Amino acid sequence: MTEPSGSAPSDNTTLTEVLAAYAADGFDADFELVDGTGDLRCSTCRSTLVAEQVPLHSIRRLEGASDPDDMLAVCAVTCRNCGAQGAVVVRYGPGATIEEAEFLRRAKDRRDDAVAPPDSAPGEGHPPGL
Repeated sequence: MTEPSGSAPSDNTTLTEVLAAYAADGFDADFELVDGTGDLRCSTCRSTLVAEQVPLHSIRRLEGASDPDDMLAVCAVTCRNCGAQGAVVVRYGPGATIEEAEFLRRAKDRRDDAVAPPDSAPGEGHPPGL
């Protein structure tokens, strides 16, 4: 089971900044969740990717400053069909949809492959205090 473990920022990093850091490191393709499944669709080749075959290279967690239940995971992934690299944003915890929870549960955890920092955005290092 893949879980969004690792860095939970105590800083003021925004979702836009995290996505920009991934994009600057080559993770600039768009992916979207397929309704009802937890699988992904690659915007580059339009392939539907079964979640178990999606390598999850990195997870950067974000929590809302005013609402800790506003939990997001930015996941760096690669399309197995066309090689496009990008990020997909999913909620986790009590606010997650079934599709988001299924994607996180079923995606292939590859945070040990050194393609991207396992628990932070590229160039970000670890948030203060870790």
